[in-house]
Amino acid sequence: MPIYVTIYHLDRMIVGKTEGRVTLANLEEYFDTVIKARAVSYSKIFDATSGTSALTGKHVEILRQRIQDFMARGKVGPFAVVTGPVRHDRLANICRTVAKADRPMRFFTNISDARQWIAEQRLVEEDEAPLLRKRQAAGD
Repeated sequence: MPIYVTIYHLDRMIVGKTEGRVTLANLEEYFDTVIKARAVSYSKIFDATSGTSALTGKHVEILRQRIQDFMARGKVGPFAVVTGPVRHDRLANICRTVAKADRPMRFFTNISDARQWIAEQRLVEEDEAPLLRKRQAAGD
């Protein structure tokens, strides 16, 4: 499988690492793994530095619909895509194209910066949690 998935339940984070040619079936398996682990709301790092896309235009449209279905499952955590120093990779561009969502998303050249940003997003969520609870209690 060209996408290796590690789920860190205690940290509420998922790291997906691509290797070789990534197909639509590989990406669908990634989503299925996340859903089965009940980890849709977790922060995600998708390391596309060692993968290349085998997706056609039709596959990208199918993937776009799959991501919309994924988003309909509830709150989706921040998404960091690691592209490496050369940002012309088609797989990273596909991530950008299909990942229009109501959640923080950024591209990084290395995983260290991606991890730091994910940690910052968690701090923002923790700071906003009391406000969200107040709004929910008030019926907003």
